[in-house]
Amino acid sequence: MKSTLRIISVIQARVDAFLKEIFDICESSEDDPTTKSLSDTIATEIAIFDAVETVIRRRRNEHTLFSRLATDIVHSIFGIALDVDRIHDPDLPSDVLGDNRHQLEGMRRVPSAWNNFLLSSPKYWQVVDITRPAKAIASVIERSGSAPLCVCSFVGPSRASSIRLVPATRAQTLRSNDVKGYPLYRRFLQNTIPVLQTLELRASPWPSDDPIESLGNLPFIRHLKAQWWQPPADAAWFIGLKELVLWRTLEPDMELLRVLSACTNLERLNIFSMDELVVGELSGTISPITLPRLRSIWLKFKSSGSVVKLIRRLIIPQCLRRTLHVKQALDIGLYVADYGRFISLEEGCSGQYPNSADVLIQGSYPGWEYKTESRQLVLEALDGEEIPVHHDLVREFQSALKGPSLTVTIKYQSEKTWLFLKYFGDQNVQTIVVHFAGQFLGAVDLLKAIGAHPAHPSGPDGPMANTATDWPFKSLRSIYIHDTHVKLVEFTGLVEEHLHKNSRPLLEEIVFVNCNLIGMELAQAAERLAAIGINLQGV
Repeated sequence: MKSTLRIISVIQARVDAFLKEIFDICESSEDDPTTKSLSDTIATEIAIFDAVETVIRRRRNEHTLFSRLATDIVHSIFGIALDVDRIHDPDLPSDVLGDNRHQLEGMRRVPSAWNNFLLSSPKYWQVVDITRPAKAIASVIERSGSAPLCVCSFVGPSRASSIRLVPATRAQTLRSNDVKGYPLYRRFLQNTIPVLQTLELRASPWPSDDPIESLGNLPFIRHLKAQWWQPPADAAWFIGLKELVLWRTLEPDMELLRVLSACTNLERLNIFSMDELVVGELSGTISPITLPRLRSIWLKFKSSGSVVKLIRRLIIPQCLRRTLHVKQALDIGLYVADYGRFISLEEGCSGQYPNSADVLIQGSYPGWEYKTESRQLVLEALDGEEIPVHHDLVREFQSALKGPSLTVTIKYQSEKTWLFLKYFGDQNVQTIVVHFAGQFLGAVDLLKAIGAHPAHPSGPDGPMANTATDWPFKSLRSIYIHDTHVKLVEFTGLVEEHLHKNSRPLLEEIVFVNCNLIGMELAQAAERLAAIGINLQGV
């Protein structure tokens, strides 16, 4: 805390002095403060830039104050600027890590005391960019002393001459998206790398016929991200993995299942698989896959049949975060129980049932998403003939999670969209949000979809007749309508007809967001709906 306060104090003093000097220089050359022409304004701006440049030049080699700073303050300043503490973080974005070298070179352009400090401290030379020439790599490795290394390549081709200089015994992190450099890294990984904890490599989606070298001993690896390649199932070091991310092109096979079976300490699992064809069942037999420490799982597959082959075998810990994304969700009726089991909470998690859930319906080839704080299922196909089955799936989720309140959001309107929405009438839907994106008179279609029928002819004072029927969405409290044209006379009549006082609905508010209201003043419509307990407003 004391160090932080000292840093703030020192930086503030330097900034104040810097700004004061700039203003002093500008003031000395400032013209009479009268209305200035455009050319005068430009000249003034140029003078300010010149003043800044002058101050920077004056202070470029001024390091008396810097030399008085405590070492811990200096370490903090450079550590923050260069993300030193996150260099070996597997979640550090690659672009941030790739900028490290540029930041370091930029920091060296500051006063000489700062530059000397950078050159003498190994902690700032841990990132080894294999795209750089061998001479530069040798210099970085020498300056790094005995510090653990982060070997990477994100921009440009990897160099064989450079990677040969990296001491395998000091590589703690190895990250690359260089497809052509993949064979170089595989050769490097033939070595025993005793301190390697993070490995992230990208291969080509179209592998060559050249043999790929086997992996050496990686006893302390904890984070593995393999894009378009799969680690061998017989690797002894799988038992220590905490995170496994696989980007694949094939459906689950026996090799993948054996890999997962070996990862008994896994805490996070991501698999992206875009298989083109599902044929038959897996050959051979394999026991259920038990991952007792798993806390997060994210799966994206092309077909339901493919992903179910995996989730049927998984025995995973209680109360973990689960996401399942299926591109072509056909024949859903065959897998309702499997999806329900994936979404449901395990025994012992009864106190963690969600209070709310969201359903998003979208897409010209409509798909939908069911989401709570810890669960998410995305199905990207919605066959009109299978809509009742999709409803059964939602009902299965709601039952498994003890009926949380639902917010249904619609971002694309079609006959299938409205048909799907109608089926939610028997669920605990409390909010409906519809984005019409300019579609004309969409609000009336919404009311019809959720149970209303065309109103009798009505005048400015209300419907001429009332043949109200039961409102199916008994729990609905709020409706939000975005970006459409609304004929308020027809809309108000529909609401009055189906939400009269005797039906005692829970609906409390209807909100128009960025809508064009036609045919009646909003205040008049709001007064009529207020009579049946509904707050109508526009924003």
